[in-house]
Amino acid sequence: MDPRLIVTVPVLTYYVIVGLFALAQSTVGATFTQGQPAFLLVVGVVGPLVALGLIWLRNYIYGAPLLVGALLPTAWFVCYFFFVHDNPANVFAVGGDGSTAYLAATFGIVATSLIAAGVSCWLWYQVSPQFRTAVDRFIRPEAAE
Repeated sequence: MDPRLIVTVPVLTYYVIVGLFALAQSTVGATFTQGQPAFLLVVGVVGPLVALGLIWLRNYIYGAPLLVGALLPTAWFVCYFFFVHDNPANVFAVGGDGSTAYLAATFGIVATSLIAAGVSCWLWYQVSPQFRTAVDRFIRPEAAE
């Protein structure tokens, strides 16, 4: 099977969840703080889109690491600012009819970004001998020597 399709499915699922998150956010009326929309737009939306474009152009050496580099910080950012940090967009600070959808969509962003980053790591492992060597040395340090 084409590795581009294997990577595209979780990334498209991620984008569907991001769309549901935006819809749920507008339903509950949660307001973002100053830097949240910019980070989510640049790192969480544009970064994976550029990475997926590179992957579809068969530029796996740059596309796979860029996808990992965009999705892992997005997962961390969403976990911290929407579950831990005290701000108006925190899932536990909102109420109303769409609060459950907002919670589920926020959790969905974290889950799908981690899954898509894992699949991208698999692709990166497949195409990059340097990354494969680094991972193998980390997992089995005595077997690498």
